[in-house]
Amino acid sequence: MNINDITVAVEKISLPIADKKGISLLIARVDRVHPLASGNKLYKLLPNINYAQRHNYQQLLSFGGAFSNHIYALALYSQSIGIQSIGVIRGEKQYATNPTLSAASAAGMTLVFVDRVTYKRRYDADYLQQLQQDYPNAFIIPEGGRNEYALQGCMLLMQHINQASLQRYNILPDIVTVACGTGTTLSGLVRGAKKNQLIQGYLVVKDRSVITAVDNVFTNTSPVASYALHAADFGGYAKFDAQLLTFILAFLEQTTILLDPIYTSKMCYCLIQQITSGQFKTGSQLVIVHTGGLQAWHGMKEKVIKLSGNLVWEKIEAYL
Repeated sequence: MNINDITVAVEKISLPIADKKGISLLIARVDRVHPLASGNKLYKLLPNINYAQRHNYQQLLSFGGAFSNHIYALALYSQSIGIQSIGVIRGEKQYATNPTLSAASAAGMTLVFVDRVTYKRRYDADYLQQLQQDYPNAFIIPEGGRNEYALQGCMLLMQHINQASLQRYNILPDIVTVACGTGTTLSGLVRGAKKNQLIQGYLVVKDRSVITAVDNVFTNTSPVASYALHAADFGGYAKFDAQLLTFILAFLEQTTILLDPIYTSKMCYCLIQQITSGQFKTGSQLVIVHTGGLQAWHGMKEKVIKLSGNLVWEKIEAYL
């Protein structure tokens, strides 16, 4: 598959507080770009996979947590093109039975579990060299696809969003908002943006080194667009509570769009708070990037039922 063949749908949505404040909202349905590698994952993975295929690598190796969208997408997409995948997973082997890793394993991914101390070395040259020796036929993709190839893919994603907005609504958005884990998607969007556009990232992890990582992308070349990062971790990565669930259900009721429980929902929650407090000018045109990750709901099933009961889970499940 060629990354230029991907298309992104952009839809208008209406939220009461945005309407009241005179804010125009669009949502980029990146969650729908591919049935296996949904969301921004495909934009980050495809340039890496195409490079690996051109250079005759037989395997793809990457890193992630027990509920990683990146690992899930890599496993399923790799299977679809007939290349073996390896996932270095932070945590214990008991996680192998969760919905995310069960699906990855079923897709043929070899799961390698490491403790948290070892996992912290995932960017260390010595550790990566050892992994390359252990898996000589593997092309190593950083966690979340955090490399130049992924940045190029996310730059193209920004261009696709602008093209879709112009073609369907004759709008070039003032502001584009996206949830951040490693900061790769945000950095790529900034690279692909037009002058005077603002790219707002919402950090769903407590790791503030992501801010430095994004800044470092533009150390030598100043971006045309401006960018900002906001905290949106809700107490930590993958933290999920009744307040967030209530917001997700309200958003679903108002838009018929289901947000994932880890990334885009937290970004949207913080974005609505910003709109409510008047942080955006009347007449602003915003695009929300829905980065997918709906598979994460399967790992939240018991928590959703505990918080709100079976009927709420059935409502969510109907959109999965």
